[in-house]
Amino acid sequence: MNKFSLKSSWLLFLIPIGMIIFVVLPQLQNTYEQFQKKDFEHQQKVQQLDSLKQLPNPTTKNKNRIARLEIEVKVHGAAIEKQRYTNYKIGGMLVVLVFMFLGMFGSSYLMKRKKSSSKNRQIQFTFEDPSVDAIGQHISWDAVSGSGSNFLSEHLKKTNTGYKITSSNYMKFLSWSFFLIGVNQLVWTLVEHFNLTKESMGIMEIGKTFFTSGGVFIIVGVFLFLLTSAKAHIYIRKRKIIVDGLMLDFKDVYALQVLQKFVQGNKTGGYYCYEVNLVTKEGHRYNLLNHGDKTYLLSDMVKISKVLKVPVWNNGVV
Repeated sequence: MNKFSLKSSWLLFLIPIGMIIFVVLPQLQNTYEQFQKKDFEHQQKVQQLDSLKQLPNPTTKNKNRIARLEIEVKVHGAAIEKQRYTNYKIGGMLVVLVFMFLGMFGSSYLMKRKKSSSKNRQIQFTFEDPSVDAIGQHISWDAVSGSGSNFLSEHLKKTNTGYKITSSNYMKFLSWSFFLIGVNQLVWTLVEHFNLTKESMGIMEIGKTFFTSGGVFIIVGVFLFLLTSAKAHIYIRKRKIIVDGLMLDFKDVYALQVLQKFVQGNKTGGYYCYEVNLVTKEGHRYNLLNHGDKTYLLSDMVKISKVLKVPVWNNGVV
């Protein structure tokens, strides 16, 4: 019989699931019911107003009632329509957040399962000593990139032409989430404006609406899209590698360098992450991988080394 473990990672899913089922959904249902009640009362007043206006000879009391209803219908109608579009914005944002949660945590969970799968076997790899190499003796062991993540933010992916180093699905879901949150807010704001005011918008008003109703999220999403694009390409048949906007021949690559670095956090104490750098015959270094998952980084490092057929220099990573 399998022993139950409190360290099972799937238990972490109970927190957001419980919040959604027992807190978020009841609150949404209550908000929806209150809105429906207000809308129903508003429609009743609209019908009363229409009925009173149909009277051929309304009394003074009816005229006063018509005047009050006209004010109430106008004010309450505008408030209800504004609330309706607010609900659309909130509903759209919740859909995006669910998409983000399922995508980010789902991809992270699948990556962990893949890494711990019994089908994975330990690869024995022999690192070479840079101290006995003329270039290895003089290259720097400082980090090429000053920043880095403490999780799997990028990895090596197989393509039709070879390999590419691209961002993980976790990062791609994050990019899409920022972008879609911004689009949701901006679109509903524009629809609300044109439906309620029936007026066009000038350049300044469009710019103000963009930056106050989702545009910032859209810009962040586009920025993250650019960051999550392919970082390097390895073309096996052409025997070319593109990194940092440069195209190098396989023969120009001399070695790979693996190092550990400490990234200082803004509020926390910081964390360790790792780099795999390409070293050319001239001693220039170009970063290929930079993240905090050592197991995946070393696995990708082995594949790159075998494709390029170059040694790997390691400074205390394993």
